[in-house]
Amino acid sequence: MSSARWLRGTDMRRSRPMLRDEAGFTLAELLIACALIGFVMSGLYALLTSGQQMYLTGTNQMDAQQTLRLAVQRITTEVRDGGYCPTCGTGSPAITPFSAITSANATGFTIQNDWDASWNGAAGINTTSAVNYVVINNDGTTTTTQRGEQSIYAFSAGTLTRREIGIDAAPVVLASNLAALTFTYLDRNGTVLTTPVPAVQEGNIRTIVIKAVGQPQVQPSTFQAGRVQVAMTDTVRLRNRAP
Repeated sequence: MSSARWLRGTDMRRSRPMLRDEAGFTLAELLIACALIGFVMSGLYALLTSGQQMYLTGTNQMDAQQTLRLAVQRITTEVRDGGYCPTCGTGSPAITPFSAITSANATGFTIQNDWDASWNGAAGINTTSAVNYVVINNDGTTTTTQRGEQSIYAFSAGTLTRREIGIDAAPVVLASNLAALTFTYLDRNGTVLTTPVPAVQEGNIRTIVIKAVGQPQVQPSTFQAGRVQVAMTDTVRLRNRAP
């Protein structure tokens, strides 16, 4: 039976091998690593910049489209129903209609309606105050509202305004920061009328062509990401006037 003796002062732990080659990275290896990191970071930066530009462009385009669409829709709706005249064609001789569109030029116009049925063929459009507009409901009852018989649309310095005479004390802004807005007027044959349309030809207006260019409320400078413009064209015809 063998036995082992332990000698006092002797380290019985297994000795660790000596580590070799502990000098670290060389300068060449460090430079290569830095170059690789820089290459990867530049690619990530380009990807991030491209994504941010696409997001900003899409957001600005949506903003411009929404503003432009609402403004054009408001104009077309009112022009389409312009020239309301319940007395026109009645009586003997028949009462002749008034001009549904007046003061027509490339940057604005005025829509006229006879809400209180006072047009007699020569006068009856109130140009200073509101009138009572009576609507007969389905149950036979009536509802009376105040309406202005002239609505003025005007475009200036990138801003589109509307003022209903007798209702609005001052022009109301419908859209701002527009790049361009022009109106073209056609007669029943589709012939373009020269602007400003002379008063003697205002009664011939049957169609208005609206050409608008919108942009976001905060438009970046020329070379910044997200700079967009949106163009829209719409054609609206007066329903209350004979073709």
